[in-house]
Amino acid sequence: MIKKLTMFFVSIIFLTIVTPSVQIMPPSLKLTFTPDEKFFEPNAAVEIHCEILSPTDKMEPAQLWHVDLKTGKHTQISRSLIKSPAGSDIPDTFKKNANRRIEYIQKNHIRISHLQMEDSASFECNCPDCDQSLGEEKRLLQVMKIVLPKWHIEPGWPIQEKAKAKIRCTVDDFYPFVSFQIVHHRHDITSSGTAIPIVGNVFPQRFSWEADVEPDDTWHNTSLECIVTQGNIHQRVMKNFEVLFTPRFVKCEDKQYVNSTKENATIECEYSGNPAPILTWFRESDGKPLKPEAGITIETKDEHHGKYKSIVTFDREKLITIPFTTLSTTTKPIDGKPEITEKPKVIGDNYYQQLLSDGFSVKLTYNNEEKGTRKISIVSDVNDARSNSLDNSSTKTIQCLSTTIILLSLLTILFMIQHH
Repeated sequence: MIKKLTMFFVSIIFLTIVTPSVQIMPPSLKLTFTPDEKFFEPNAAVEIHCEILSPTDKMEPAQLWHVDLKTGKHTQISRSLIKSPAGSDIPDTFKKNANRRIEYIQKNHIRISHLQMEDSASFECNCPDCDQSLGEEKRLLQVMKIVLPKWHIEPGWPIQEKAKAKIRCTVDDFYPFVSFQIVHHRHDITSSGTAIPIVGNVFPQRFSWEADVEPDDTWHNTSLECIVTQGNIHQRVMKNFEVLFTPRFVKCEDKQYVNSTKENATIECEYSGNPAPILTWFRESDGKPLKPEAGITIETKDEHHGKYKSIVTFDREKLITIPFTTLSTTTKPIDGKPEITEKPKVIGDNYYQQLLSDGFSVKLTYNNEEKGTRKISIVSDVNDARSNSLDNSSTKTIQCLSTTIILLSLLTILFMIQHH
């Protein structure tokens, strides 16, 4: 008996201590999508459930509402709305429910299958019949419609160098817009243009970005990319610039180093143009074109973006075996009439040495029209070639520095004169 009384009092004490610490959660609303996605793909399915968490015994069930994104009209979810919609003010998505894509489970619970963009809407959850105000929960149902962006180039394609052009990226009738980016040759140029703002969640949506540009030769064969994020998908379109520009030399040194004792040696010339021009090598001695032959190869490399490199390779072992000759003319009288004959005459040690000594010239042409020439001397000291490169690139800089130093000296002298 004493044991039972002891257990009773212990239980009372335990409940007295523990009960105040147990907090009763107040009623609250919860609006869920199953599956829990922010964006839904076409033909997917979703269940939308509005419920009250921790309801009291006398509390009414929650109410689910459909809110039209275009008009903002609230429509109460009910059995009649789903199964036999009537009235001109009924949202189109319920009017077109002949195939029963939308299923009624309860006034706070529906299922939609084979989702389409037109099913996109806002849903709200509240409890208008509850004595206690629970507020409301809102959630946006967004069903994606993915469309590939398009590039538009005005006035046309290809673009002439330094000519004004308008580039525009558009996407028509898609949903929903999230963000965009314009990239030219791995550089973000989004801020260089203007986009038409997309306001709200009204569908379908249209996107447009445009910019005025004046491309130069460096734009040729560079990529232009438009990336428009639609829902959770990045849709992108890429276009390569085609720029027409006149032929020109990029780098063609007038002094180039060749070590005539090495087995192979090269000289080169870089040029550019679109359409691609033709570069021809000539022997400076007689002005005749230098042709690929025994001991000489001429290779043209495409450096991309309308740039090319022509490389002449000399095979010393083959070229030194060729004697350097010229044509000698003799006249002999035959039957009283002079007859002229020509035959090769050796005038030097070897063809290779004389070829290098005479030097070369190059001519840039397009459609048989000359676009530029260069004369190239061959030097045997690598420092001569380097100093030439330095002279070409630094003459203006040195001149500017010299002028600046002279001006500063004069100003210093004037300052000293005025203060003495």
